[in-house]
Amino acid sequence: MKEVFWAILKILAFLLILPLIIASFIAFQTQILSLPVNKEVWVLWGAGIYVTFNLFIYDFKNVFVFGNSLVEKMMPFFKGAGYVVPIYTIFIIIVSIIAWILGRGTTLQPYFLFAIAFSLAMHLILTAHEIYEGDSSILKAHYLITFGAILVAALFVISLLLAWAIPEYSLVGYIKSLSSHTLHLYKSVYTVLFVDK
Repeated sequence: MKEVFWAILKILAFLLILPLIIASFIAFQTQILSLPVNKEVWVLWGAGIYVTFNLFIYDFKNVFVFGNSLVEKMMPFFKGAGYVVPIYTIFIIIVSIIAWILGRGTTLQPYFLFAIAFSLAMHLILTAHEIYEGDSSILKAHYLITFGAILVAALFVISLLLAWAIPEYSLVGYIKSLSSHTLHLYKSVYTVLFVDK
């Protein structure tokens, strides 16, 4: 009985933050699709190739688990840091910044964009998969609330990183879009539930 009560509370909490989750995804997608076409293509190819690999060839789970364990060791005070901090993406961005300093950034940028998107897709998909597998309940209430909160935090961290790696990616634009979409979605829900027609 106690487990059912907690599951219902977690599902209600998930429903409360669902507009924020949707707004985070829309804001992130808007920023990616507003990149110059030559950069957007490499980002979309990187994410698409990872999804294809994950479905048909190899999921890179061992690579993901190793990166997660590194982050957990570096940040023992923050439980679940490995899910929020995409360590491989940070490493790729640092290497790309070094390449720019050395004057090789322009020629290597498409490959860095591809690798950044590939590693981000790997991070998000395998984070979702690991949390899903860890939730043995039928309703998957823990998965819904945990991954929802992690997705919001991870997309913010990823946006912060992309603002360093891609000058055209706007962190301010992401935050403005996130806040306006969140406000709009909560107002829409309020109107549907409480305002008489």
